[in-house]
Amino acid sequence: MRAHTYRLVLAALLAAGADSAKAQSIEAGAAPPPPQASEPSLSLREAQLVGAAAGFALGIALGRRADTPLPALRPLRGADAIVTGSAVALYLGAGLLGRKRSDAASAEHGAGPMREINAFDRKLRKLAVGHRSLEKRLLLDHLSSSTLMVTLFQPVGMLVAGDVPHKWSRDVPVLAEATVVTLSVNAFVKHLTHRSRPAAHFCESEQTVAPCPPDTRLSFYSGHTSSSFAAAVAAGTLADFHHLENRRWIWASGLTFATATGVLRVMADQHYATDVLTGMAAGGVAGWLIPKLHKPDRGAPLSEVAPPAAPAVVAAMPVVRLRGRSAAMVTVGSMGGGPYVGVHWQW
Repeated sequence: MRAHTYRLVLAALLAAGADSAKAQSIEAGAAPPPPQASEPSLSLREAQLVGAAAGFALGIALGRRADTPLPALRPLRGADAIVTGSAVALYLGAGLLGRKRSDAASAEHGAGPMREINAFDRKLRKLAVGHRSLEKRLLLDHLSSSTLMVTLFQPVGMLVAGDVPHKWSRDVPVLAEATVVTLSVNAFVKHLTHRSRPAAHFCESEQTVAPCPPDTRLSFYSGHTSSSFAAAVAAGTLADFHHLENRRWIWASGLTFATATGVLRVMADQHYATDVLTGMAAGGVAGWLIPKLHKPDRGAPLSEVAPPAAPAVVAAMPVVRLRGRSAAMVTVGSMGGGPYVGVHWQW
């Protein structure tokens, strides 16, 4: 009995000693390694598809045609070709500039000295990001892409639903021109300023993820924000030109999603507040200026509202068959000078 008791006491002492040694080794060792990056539940592609579908549906719901005669927009001119060509050249020049900077950084075996962050950006980043986990930051990053797609596809749905003259030959090229100009100027400024993203700038000091992501140094200014504001402002301006019934809602919804895009970019730790504010201004100017070049003249003739016409069906394909009959059929054709896709159900 006494020997058994000695064995129990000895086992307890050995266990206590092992736990103590383990605790000392943890205290003496380095801090636990930072977590590895993991993909959120909502992937980037899924977020983009959901945003595109939501924006297209929202545009169709708000794009009702006007009940009064519409003033005709100014036609496309040579200035549009010059602006678009200059934007493309600027975009290609930005790519060459970025390649030269990357080669120079590789030759110097580093990305160059890290610039100090101003107090305004540092304070707003602390309020917006805080101690949010990396997975949540990635989720907010994907959500910002979703809201961006909403603003880009809302004008398309608005033009599809709105029965306005020259929407495919003038309105769509005007929207594309505003987007191309915005993306080109943004890409050139990004490669010119070469500012580090906050996620890369604070990665080593905060140990948010291991290993730290590569520093692309393309933070200033936000391309998501500038593109979304360009699309939102351009859609609202065209809605005003065409006197669409829900033009106030088009403005409100577009600016709301564009603002949400900028806020999410800061919360996702992808941009600083000054990046987003600059993107708002640059995108808004492009979205207002390009359509303004095609503003209808006061003495321009009025275009009567075209009556709703039946679609010209080019092809039809049954997709569901019940009891030997087609219960659902997809038709493809044209209507109002644009493409038409319809789904017909039989009950």
